[in-house]
Amino acid sequence: MPPFLSSLRTTLRTAATAAGVLLAATGGRAQPGADERRDDRQADVELRRRLEPLVPSVRAALEGNNRDAQKAALAVAADFPPALSINARLPGVVAAFLLRDGTDPELAAMGLRAYGRMVPDAPELARVAGRYAKAESADVRRAAAEALATAIQNAAPALNSLADARYFVDVAAAAVPLLNDALGDRDERVQRAALDGVQAAARVVAELYANNAGPLGDATRPKEGTSRFEPLRPVLRALGASIAQLAKPLAAREPATRLAAARTLESIALTRHTVLNTRPRGEPVPADPFPDAWPSVRPALAERVKDPDAQVRLAAVQAMESLGDGLDTRDLLRQATTDRVVFVRWAAARSLGRSAPARPDAAAVADDVAALGRLSSDPDPDVRTAALTALARFGPAAGSAAPVVLTAAGRGDVEPRVAAVNALGALQTDADRTIPVLIAALKHPDLRLRRVAAAGLVRFGPGAKAALPELRQAVVSDDQDLRLAAAEAILAIERVPRIKEL
Repeated sequence: MPPFLSSLRTTLRTAATAAGVLLAATGGRAQPGADERRDDRQADVELRRRLEPLVPSVRAALEGNNRDAQKAALAVAADFPPALSINARLPGVVAAFLLRDGTDPELAAMGLRAYGRMVPDAPELARVAGRYAKAESADVRRAAAEALATAIQNAAPALNSLADARYFVDVAAAAVPLLNDALGDRDERVQRAALDGVQAAARVVAELYANNAGPLGDATRPKEGTSRFEPLRPVLRALGASIAQLAKPLAAREPATRLAAARTLESIALTRHTVLNTRPRGEPVPADPFPDAWPSVRPALAERVKDPDAQVRLAAVQAMESLGDGLDTRDLLRQATTDRVVFVRWAAARSLGRSAPARPDAAAVADDVAALGRLSSDPDPDVRTAALTALARFGPAAGSAAPVVLTAAGRGDVEPRVAAVNALGALQTDADRTIPVLIAALKHPDLRLRRVAAAGLVRFGPGAKAALPELRQAVVSDDQDLRLAAAEAILAIERVPRIKEL
């Protein structure tokens, strides 16, 4: 074995051992403490000390023609600390290797995966990965997608600082269009790698919006009439183009691909929500970043609601919930309320509630109310709670569900009963049917139910006199919240009319 190859393999074994020791020392935790961070830095220094002398040999191997040496060099280069790779100018060396004619597919795949970890130059990344995007080998195409996804993940600015996001913007704007093409690849492993990258870009954009909405100094203040988030516009445009491309992986043969596609759609939808709800003082109202994109995935979502895999059905419902007013999917959510899996029914009930219009019309939401009304008697208490909470969001427009809500308020598990009593107020149910239910709830041993029952009596004023005996007991309770609710109800019942009311 050549001395160079033996040295590289020894270094690989040493690096792997160091990584294992570090993982054991941190107990597998994602957020190490101060002592563990010092150990991490020490391990990085040690790894760099061992790898730095190999830089000339790695360069020579990649510039030469010895396949074994090239393979070992790429294996080592993949584990180089980013700072060392940059200082040694290894990204350019690996890029030049990958741009050679006739590169062996196995070496190309290794080189792409190593290159994606090296903080590459954005235009060069697009050039290198783009060259292999249509390669004959599926493993090479997957490696190209993985390189793009890894580059996006590693480009996320430290502390989610918008001021340091320029490199992320350059990388994501170059990488996401290539990943969008890979979403339509004939190999589902390639699709899943591309989905990882698109999801990573959406997540970083959302974090940048969420973490940079505070006051700015004069030096960083945007021009009047512009937004501080304008630099992220190229990435948002690329993500907008991703949405239509999700239709193919959403219809993929493998459940893992369909699940990843639904979760990627949810990530982009959550990014939209974050953009629309982030408006720093003095800046213009944010526009919808993807105004016309969502209808393209509706047919695929309709199929996923009927997916044979329960996890995919659940992910589809969660994605539709995140879409909010971006796409009306209430008919699909109503289908999901009949799902045989409890988690899907629960998510569908919650999603229907969150889809309620600001001022719902009873006729327009009648089907939604009927579906939620049926779930109010579901065998599972969590589903019942979600359905009753959702009905409350429709307010008086859900009045047709009053009988089932009154029934739910009067019997069964405590949590759904609490939700039902709260819903009675939102639905504005009448006194004759409601007051007896609330009086019965005031006699229940559970504090939560007694609190909401006392609070629910306030709106009936003097009409709730029949509840006074139970309220007088509640007003001397040891529980402060119950005492306050009972006192408010008693004052409402026994209020003295004001002069202007006489």
